[in-house]
Amino acid sequence: MRKREPLFKGAALFFTVVFFASIAGAETAAGRYSERKSGLYRDFFDQDIYYEGTQYLHLERLSARLFGRKRRSANVNAFDEVPDSTFFENRHGRDRMSLEALKKGASVTSGPDSGEKWSITRGKLEGVSPGFFIRDSKGAKYLLKFDPLDYLELSTAAEIITSRFMHALGYQVPQYTLVTFKKDQLEIEPGARVYDKSGFRRKLTPQRLEEFLIFVPEAQDGSYRASASRILEGKILGPMSLQGRRRNDPDDPIDHKDRREIRALQVFGAWLNNYDLRESNTLDVVQTKDGQSQIRHYLIDFNASLGSRAGGPKPPSVGHEYLVDYGEILKAILGLGLWKKPWQKRWDEAGREIAEPHLGYFDNRYFNPGRYKTILPYFPFKDLTRADGFWAAKLIMRFTDEEIRAIVSTGEFSDRGAEETLAKTLIERRDLLGRFWFHEANPLDHFQLFETGGGSYELRFEDLAVRYGFEPEQTSVYHFEVIGRKGKRGVRLAQHEIPEKALKVNADWLSRYPSVDLLIRTGRRGQKGQSPFVRVQIESEGTRARIANILHQD
Repeated sequence: MRKREPLFKGAALFFTVVFFASIAGAETAAGRYSERKSGLYRDFFDQDIYYEGTQYLHLERLSARLFGRKRRSANVNAFDEVPDSTFFENRHGRDRMSLEALKKGASVTSGPDSGEKWSITRGKLEGVSPGFFIRDSKGAKYLLKFDPLDYLELSTAAEIITSRFMHALGYQVPQYTLVTFKKDQLEIEPGARVYDKSGFRRKLTPQRLEEFLIFVPEAQDGSYRASASRILEGKILGPMSLQGRRRNDPDDPIDHKDRREIRALQVFGAWLNNYDLRESNTLDVVQTKDGQSQIRHYLIDFNASLGSRAGGPKPPSVGHEYLVDYGEILKAILGLGLWKKPWQKRWDEAGREIAEPHLGYFDNRYFNPGRYKTILPYFPFKDLTRADGFWAAKLIMRFTDEEIRAIVSTGEFSDRGAEETLAKTLIERRDLLGRFWFHEANPLDHFQLFETGGGSYELRFEDLAVRYGFEPEQTSVYHFEVIGRKGKRGVRLAQHEIPEKALKVNADWLSRYPSVDLLIRTGRRGQKGQSPFVRVQIESEGTRARIANILHQD
């Protein structure tokens, strides 16, 4: 019996390990696809109260504030670009999209089938964006959202237009389609329910639908206009975190606050005045592509962009202050009401009136590209570095005037004058953002290495500030510091100051050192101090050389 005792103990240990391993495996699988919940009130408490109140208890944030050193984005590749992922796919920035593709956006269909009736499956009459869910004759599901009562075209155009821009920039967005329909197009599906304004779930009746449509603007021909958002296919996991990450997702290895495309939402939000950037307006969905299931991270709900917000035009303070802005509150108290804020000046200069009901309140008076504020003070937006801002700005500058006008036309404004006003505002704001970030960072890009013979090469590049007309070419000079490296040891080989956007890389440098760093600074007339640098690393492999790394100073 004693001989068998170790055998029994070993078997018991084996089955115990297998049992707990199976539990851990089940928990891991469940955790990988766990759902998150959020909402405006929760977002507000987390960001404006908890994180704002405790941020300097984190030593790394306190150090960054004291010494002005922000953490570099952790997901950029060797060439200082954001690689494609389940968060972001570089589209217009890498390969220029056609006007038709820009106008199409993420659409894979023409929207709900207008030839047959739409079945209302459920509705929501409460909240800041009332609407209802429909199923068309082909079985496709959509969410219909409408304009505020006195502002036909305001919110629907904003959602359609902004979704196209965000898709072209590279983000995952659902399909948004502009639809017009009449009441007889709708039928209520048996069992359809609605949450009314009191918060109770009730049966959706023709009377309740009629009551809802009373508060929806109606065109002269009796039709209604809505943005139809196609419901995403796959398992819905709820909002994504803008700061943390899903620990059990192998495609999500980096905290979101350290992802450049998440930080850059601050810049893209400033361009499109999409101030309602918060976790509640994101969505994680498990989708299968090429036989592989992945969590794809979507941005949703763009009806609070441009001059619109839920319920009507934006107030003039949007973009200048957070929902609750402690710093601005303190300024107001200390100013005793005698100091007028920029947005107050802006509102007074506009005559305290909305000039274009179709557009709401959206102009560039007192717009400061470096001080734009979203609705809540998220860490990734605060952590935006010069290199992040430069990356975002060069994507924005890729949009030509013609392309911006093409996307704006998808809003289908009845007033062509309003359409042109919006396009001009976006074009002007594009240039304001480009000028700002190309000054904050060193705007050199498109580096290429050409062999010139005898083991020598020439490094050529482009100055985006010159290309877009923000700086004159004649008064721009480029300072090069050449450093040869063997391991961690660096030796200064040469210094050059030239007006050309090209530098000869000597064969002697490459033969003596396996790696050569070029630190480039840009000088402008009237500029004080040194500009940020761009570091280009060239590696030699036998008789060949290549660009191994590019880094814009943060």
